[in-house]
Amino acid sequence: MSAKDATPVPRGLVPALAFAALTGAVVAGLGSPIVLEVARERGVSIEAAQWTLTITLLVGVVGTPVVSRLGDGHRTRPILVTSLLVVGAGSVCAALVPTFPGLLAGRAMQGLGYAMVPLTVAIARQHLRGPRLNRTLAVLSTSVAVGVGLGNPVMGFAVLVANYRVAFLVALLVAVAGAVWVWRVVPSTAAARGPGVRVDVGGAVLLGVGLASSLLAIAKGQSWGWGSAPVVGLAVVGLLALAGWVCVELRVSSPLVDVRLACAHGVLGVNLSAILLGMAVFGGVAVMILLVERPTTDGLGLGYSVFVNGLLMVPMSVATLLSPPVSRWVIRHTGLRFVLPAGALAVAAAFGFFAVAHHSTWHIVVAMTLMGFGIGVAYAVMPALIVERTPRDRTASATGINQVLRLMGGAVGAAGAAAILAAHVPPGRLDPEETGYGLAAVAAVVAAVAAAIVAFVLVPADRAGAVDEAPPTAVSPLT
Repeated sequence: MSAKDATPVPRGLVPALAFAALTGAVVAGLGSPIVLEVARERGVSIEAAQWTLTITLLVGVVGTPVVSRLGDGHRTRPILVTSLLVVGAGSVCAALVPTFPGLLAGRAMQGLGYAMVPLTVAIARQHLRGPRLNRTLAVLSTSVAVGVGLGNPVMGFAVLVANYRVAFLVALLVAVAGAVWVWRVVPSTAAARGPGVRVDVGGAVLLGVGLASSLLAIAKGQSWGWGSAPVVGLAVVGLLALAGWVCVELRVSSPLVDVRLACAHGVLGVNLSAILLGMAVFGGVAVMILLVERPTTDGLGLGYSVFVNGLLMVPMSVATLLSPPVSRWVIRHTGLRFVLPAGALAVAAAFGFFAVAHHSTWHIVVAMTLMGFGIGVAYAVMPALIVERTPRDRTASATGINQVLRLMGGAVGAAGAAAILAAHVPPGRLDPEETGYGLAAVAAVVAAVAAAIVAFVLVPADRAGAVDEAPPTAVSPLT
């Protein structure tokens, strides 16, 4: 063992990293539960209020690779702390600025919360080795689902006793506490200073324009008309910008997203699955939450408050935490190749069940549990598959790519779900028909099934003995 490997692990490092990752998840997950509250208080449509979720995903997609690239090497700790403070500032803006654009601006700043996972993964890889590193990677990768499920009841209680602004103030305290904890516990690596990191500004602009235009076209397609000049124009601009972005990323020396790495053998299937699973999870959850909080006046909604809605997401988090033993079982008996498909099919089963059964509380609990199980099985193994194929000094960037692709899929899924629901709102009413909820859930099923197929086809079969090489704890956040 080298001297570097023998360096003592800083006391409290893993809890600090886990708290930072959960902080990003809790704050970034505030969008869906408050959509109806925002629509009622601000006097905007559900379609418009849905942008409190979409804009956070959009900024997460563009900001995560930038922050991850800046965080490669010795800068990881200060970049992580700065990102947490920006998230806290966004919470202040969302809580105190009285206008809807001000709320969107705050939610946009909170999009950096999604960068917590790749940054914490990079720090973990700097200081941890062996099975302990693998356990920590699993914890950090699944933190988004766990954080959303555990944080939403707290935020929902704040909304219940006051309003959603108080929930953002709670998020402020959490973000600042995370920044202080990380700064105090994570050692400085300034002595390892190397060459400066160049950020691909052009790539960031093209990616932002491409995604924003495409998502706006999807979100407004129903209300503006799918064949209208604005929608077609936005779609064309979006596609051209994204195509230009790919060309730029292939040519620059320090790309925002390393397209070649993202498409490397053994990694492409993981990343494509991440996109499709993101579409399924974010789109499907948004639909479930809207139905749970919909008033019971017409016999369709369950009429629950944001607080109860948060409680209904707890089974998702519990299932996510308890599912890694299933991943270990799958690895031991079938190999790594089958883990992602198994998780994706569980997610598909969750939304398929919701599509046909959504009239009682226990229906939601079953769907949330199945979804959490699928997320835990699939997401826990993703970082291990990617990190083992990545140079140590590009860990933040490589895991950031996977996180970005999840968010890209999530942004498309959320916007697509909003478009499907908007297409099924009867004239003169605000709430969609039941058919809209069912079709949106079916779209999530299709995306999850596609993720399973892609993972099975494109993730290569294990090398001889590969299953034995991978420690059972590689996907376990608990053992």
